[in-house]
Amino acid sequence: MFETILTTCIIVMALCLLIGLGALILTKDELSRAVMADLVFYAMVAIFLVWTLLNDTMIGYEVAILAALVCGTIPTVSMARIISRGRR
Repeated sequence: MFETILTTCIIVMALCLLIGLGALILTKDELSRAVMADLVFYAMVAIFLVWTLLNDTMIGYEVAILAALVCGTIPTVSMARIISRGRR
């Protein structure tokens, strides 16, 4: 039962990831593309973390910690560069 629920969650997140990729390809605004790129990254990390509940892995928690660190700094810096159009 639990595996079925987790598999359903992975499928829903994968569909959201594909919709986000479609929006990323179709939009022309740079700021919207940056936000959609963050959405794709967060969806991939979430799918991996749910997958680790189904499969034993040695680095599941390390990936979560690294993703939390990366998700906090890199999107902020890239969003600032996009808003300022590369000016310093």
